[in-house]
Amino acid sequence: MINKVFVRVIRANGDPDEVMECRNLRTDIGVNWQVNHMFSASIEPAANLAISSRATAPVSGDTDLMGERTADGLSRQTGTFSHTADQSLATLTAAWKYTGGSTLTIEKAAVATAAVDLGTSLDTHFLITAISPIAVLDSNDTIAIDWGINV
Repeated sequence: MINKVFVRVIRANGDPDEVMECRNLRTDIGVNWQVNHMFSASIEPAANLAISSRATAPVSGDTDLMGERTADGLSRQTGTFSHTADQSLATLTAAWKYTGGSTLTIEKAAVATAAVDLGTSLDTHFLITAISPIAVLDSNDTIAIDWGINV
């Protein structure tokens, strides 16, 4: 099943600028997390969203979101989870308002178990996507991500 990730840029004046539809990559750590989660109540939920300015393509062996943004309003967010009973699609949503002073590109996003960037495989990145085309943010723009997960 292909999971779709929708990324939106909302300009500082409130106008929506662009919508990107991306596909996620479940990492090897994500496979292990999912299998273990089915059989262990002690596994942390994958409910946190992170974004990165790093242009390298995600691969299944990724254990960290390189270039993760942690300043200027772009720190990791605990997403809002939604699911309609008996439906096969769940959504994890988060939004960030960029408070930096210069133009910034956002090129990847990830779903992780850790609420903050630990810089190690302890982050347990469950899913990663390359944002294409890349999101270009100016000061006070908002980037919103709706991460669809087929269950």
